[in-house]
Amino acid sequence: MKLLFISLGKRAAATYNEFMKKASEKNYHTALYFNRKKPLRTFYHFFDHEQKNMGLAMLCFLFKHSPVWILPLVTGNVINALTNAVTNPGNSGSYIHTIILNLVILSVLIFQNIPTHTLFIYLLAKSVRQIEALLRLSIVRRIQEMSISFHDRVNSGAIQSKVLRDVESVRNLIMLGMNALLPAFVSFIFAFTVTLTKQPFIALVYPIAIPIAIGLMVLFRGKMRETNSILRQDMEKMTEDVTEMIEMIPVTKAHGLEETQIKKLEEKFDFVRTHGLRLDTVSAAFGAMNWVAFQFLQVLCLAFTVPFALSGKIGVGDVVLFQGLFNSVLGAVATILNVYPDISRGVEAINSIGDILESSDIEENEGKKIISEISGKISFGQVTFSYPEITSHAIKSFDLEIASGESVAFVGESGSGKSTIMQLVMGLRQPNSGIVRVDGIDLTTVDRRSFRQHISVVPQNVILFSGTVRENISYGLSSVSETKILRAIEMANAREFIEKLPRGLDTAIGEKGSRLSGGQRQRIAIARALIRNPQILIFDEATSALDVASEKLVQEAIDAVRKDRTTLIVAHRLSTIKNVDTVVVLGQGMILEKGPYAELSSRGGEFSRLKSLQ
Repeated sequence: MKLLFISLGKRAAATYNEFMKKASEKNYHTALYFNRKKPLRTFYHFFDHEQKNMGLAMLCFLFKHSPVWILPLVTGNVINALTNAVTNPGNSGSYIHTIILNLVILSVLIFQNIPTHTLFIYLLAKSVRQIEALLRLSIVRRIQEMSISFHDRVNSGAIQSKVLRDVESVRNLIMLGMNALLPAFVSFIFAFTVTLTKQPFIALVYPIAIPIAIGLMVLFRGKMRETNSILRQDMEKMTEDVTEMIEMIPVTKAHGLEETQIKKLEEKFDFVRTHGLRLDTVSAAFGAMNWVAFQFLQVLCLAFTVPFALSGKIGVGDVVLFQGLFNSVLGAVATILNVYPDISRGVEAINSIGDILESSDIEENEGKKIISEISGKISFGQVTFSYPEITSHAIKSFDLEIASGESVAFVGESGSGKSTIMQLVMGLRQPNSGIVRVDGIDLTTVDRRSFRQHISVVPQNVILFSGTVRENISYGLSSVSETKILRAIEMANAREFIEKLPRGLDTAIGEKGSRLSGGQRQRIAIARALIRNPQILIFDEATSALDVASEKLVQEAIDAVRKDRTTLIVAHRLSTIKNVDTVVVLGQGMILEKGPYAELSSRGGEFSRLKSLQ
């Protein structure tokens, strides 16, 4: 029953549609290329709608970062000018002029960093935040499209981890590319070009760094990918367990199991610590080898330029210049190597997001018939359904006709198929064989989102959020009149207790409605269902967890709202279904008995047996 209550139906659909409308108004593009088998291509396509801003950001980067590249040239020019001024004192004025000109140019370039850096960060952040929002929106959209079987398999904690942590990793990857990889790439090109222009033979030393970098990447790539993957899975599992722990706190405290929960999570934290330490150690070894290799290369470059200076082919300032340029080359390559672990994490995050964005387990609705209205007639024709990896059938050769406006109660022992039937009615699950029809239309041929807008569900475990009573009742409706709200709470038998709340309809109810009793939460759920005026109303064990007094109030509300609606009731307490039109008794996914309450009570069959047990 995990996502049965997604079909707070019309409300979930209405809220999602409203969210998408707002997203569209904010220019959130929802078409997203994604292929986790080609993560680099996927990464490139993240910028499809941000090319203008990213292009301007790169232009600003070239300006704002120019002092870093010009500094070795200016330093070399100044040293050469000083050397010439010392050796040629009669012509020192021109050399002093050269020194001043170089210093002025460098000062201007340094000063312009203030506006260009600010503009660079603004344009970059604007694009990255847009891409981040697009990714999260795309995941949310896909989650909404997923079939209920997907949500059966995937823990909500793992989904949260993908929406929050993995998207953040992708964002960090983009920032890394612009703040580390782009400077490294441009620095390499600039240094190599200047050296090639001034002394081509010395430029041959620079490419030596490239095969070393590639060799180190190949050496560590497999280990890093494996460790990153393990750590990511551990983090997802840890998120699942923390989420579950928070939900279980009432049960944990009630049974004095605090230490048990702490030890359970301690084990998970230890897994994350162990694999995180392993990744950090691999990264440290990777970084240390980079540093040692490049220090030796820098010594090699210095040794290589000395003979050129001694032979007079280059000046003393040029030795400093080439050393500075080679240092830029080594710094660029070292940067690429040092951020490789972070790149690996970003690629792993893209793969993780692909678990959702590339999943084929979606509810197919596009291009199907839109349902604008229904009368509420439901029929099951030889329906058989079984859950994946379970050999027995939840529903087997199930035949049933429900007339428009009829109220039908489904009873039976746990596992008899009651909730499965409700999910089949809502189109949350598809029969393995047979047909479920509404108003004579096969549900597999319609857009089930539009169909669910005519259904409301009141579950056993009411889902409320930490807003006001009014917000919970009108959830998913863009505008609703006060008269409509008051009529709904009147029909739900909720007006009396709402009027006694400190601020009436505008009273905050706490997280998950914690400030209300079980019966009050149920009646708010009924009001929320009724305000949408559904043609099909489903009560899934809506009174099973209530005390006698609350049950009576909720039962009165249910009896009052059944008129002119097709009402399906899953019940354990048989005393609550005396007034329904038909009772269907289920056993092992099949109909054992069917008929009015009084008739079944006197028949002496399965219903009578269940009744006697209560």
